Amino acid sequence: MSAVGIVKVGARTPIGLNARQTGFLLRAGFPAMTEAPLADSAGEAVTMGFVPTIDTRLVGPERLALLAGPAFEEAVLPVRDAKTLVHIALDEGYAEGRAAARELGVVVKRALPGATVEILPRGEAALGTFMPEALRALASRVVEAVILGGVHSDYDPGAIRVLEESGRLFSPENLDARIPGEAAAFLVLMRDADARRRGLEPLARVLGVGSGRERVGPDDDGSAYEAFGLTSAVQKAAEPLAKAGQTAGWMLTDLTGEMRRLQEWQAAFVRVQDALGRPYFIDSPAQRIGYLGAAAMPLFVAMAATAWEHGYAPSPVAMATAGNDGGERAAVVLASAGQEGRA
Repeated sequence: MSAVGIVKVGARTPIGLNARQTGFLLRAGFPAMTEAPLADSAGEAVTMGFVPTIDTRLVGPERLALLAGPAFEEAVLPVRDAKTLVHIALDEGYAEGRAAARELGVVVKRALPGATVEILPRGEAALGTFMPEALRALASRVVEAVILGGVHSDYDPGAIRVLEESGRLFSPENLDARIPGEAAAFLVLMRDADARRRGLEPLARVLGVGSGRERVGPDDDGSAYEAFGLTSAVQKAAEPLAKAGQTAGWMLTDLTGEMRRLQEWQAAFVRVQDALGRPYFIDSPAQRIGYLGAAAMPLFVAMAATAWEHGYAPSPVAMATAGNDGGERAAVVLASAGQEGRA
């Protein structure tokens, strides 16, 4: 994997119009929660993180496209004329998946007319599948660049209703819940030789990728501490660290306020201590800017790459983890490009 690097990232979130703004403000601890012009069943304003520059009357696929467009263009600007493969994740079970795929397809083709595009409802764990496929495509020289990303929005009366009916909508009386949010994020992977020809340098490296599946879901009575799927994903992703005698000092998680996922993560955290090290810095952006859905892991990559580019990362090696309600779990281990070759 060392011949492939992440050369560009893009993001749009409730606290940033691009990846740099988002990374800097998350590092500074800025929150994004505010009252949205949406109401729950009692008529109370919903607390959430949302992008205020998008028309508050827009919801659904059109809103997803407006979220994704600027982030995608930010990421792909240096590779507009390259032969590219694009994988975009939507939330699993997204009701308007076909319409969203059409809208996002227009976004992609506007920036990259010749790109091959795949848009799938894989949710938070999508990078567990997308990343190995991307690395294989680059290794076989089928394409010059691969763009991976995800987009999510809870800014929709239907989404709020589903969260409330399932008991997962945050309120002062319901802390074991999600704070709704929205975000889009993308990353560009290229072989080093192709990147150099375009005057690009890697911002980060992918050291390892792992995936797994949990047996216990949000509607099950079983213990979340079982955590076999997340543990398996992290152990697989961390294998290269053990071989190199390295540890990840920065952990990026998709944890919200839901205790079930926190318990699962705690169990996995204890079991994979040999892969973790100082400063044990733990980042859970959804707790400050709202639930990230399918945008979670692409955003974590964008956060890490931006932090290494600008010199404020807490560690040269980071581990990102996420999972969806269907039980899929994914882990990705990343390193600063400057970390290459160090033990």
